[in-house]
Amino acid sequence: MGSALAAALHNRGFDTTVWNRTPSKTESLSRLGLRVAPDLQGAVGNAEIVIVNINNYESAHRLLRQPAIESALRGKVLVQLTSGTPDEARETESWARPLGIAYLDGAILNYPIDIGKPQGMVLYSGPEEVFERIKPVLLAFGDNAIFAGKEIGQASATDIGALSFVMGSMLGFLHGCIVYEAENLPVDGYLQVVKSLMPALEAALADLRDKIEKKDYANTQATLETWAVAPRELIAWCEKHRVNHAFADPQLRLIERAVKAGKGQCDLAYLYEVLKQGAD
Repeated sequence: MGSALAAALHNRGFDTTVWNRTPSKTESLSRLGLRVAPDLQGAVGNAEIVIVNINNYESAHRLLRQPAIESALRGKVLVQLTSGTPDEARETESWARPLGIAYLDGAILNYPIDIGKPQGMVLYSGPEEVFERIKPVLLAFGDNAIFAGKEIGQASATDIGALSFVMGSMLGFLHGCIVYEAENLPVDGYLQVVKSLMPALEAALADLRDKIEKKDYANTQATLETWAVAPRELIAWCEKHRVNHAFADPQLRLIERAVKAGKGQCDLAYLYEVLKQGAD
């Protein structure tokens, strides 16, 4: 991902210097014409904008929280594109602000192959003035440089919320592929079925949102007791075909927990309240 970000900046004509803890990882960028710094201080020294993309915030902290680097960052814009949590973003901001470092926290919503293309999407949070000032640079990563909010953790929070939906959807798709293959159905046909569900799914998601906002879980087309049939059938099918059903087990547990609490006639949206209660 870091190489994709650097190449995108270079391709847009920005004077770009790169540094990596593993020098061999910069060789392809050097061949493209990017400048490779011999050390971190060399990378930060003459930069106006410093973009970080490594494995985690802990590693970023070890690199950046050195007196010489902190001094070099003063007065610059630091853009953190390492995956992390809202709390990590807030903690980093509390370090950066007293040092005179303008800090933006970002979250990348693409694979590396999409960086630098129109579909590239990166969320940013922090001072809006800083975001607007360097937006022409950020647009090098894709046409969707999105300001998520002034509170520094909002980009990360949006990313986590999106990942919750995407991971559930993609795991469900993979499980469905297993069912189709086992039953000698064409997987391409399954993809078409999933596509045809999208308009109804969008409407269902809007309905869930409305019920959550109103705390109205009584008005429903299908009760939790009715919904319980779905994971039970899936688990039974998996057991018969010796397929892992760890994807469906927590779904059934959540529903059964609500039913046991006397909420069996409520809408599926009531699971929002169950999830908020924490783990069993």
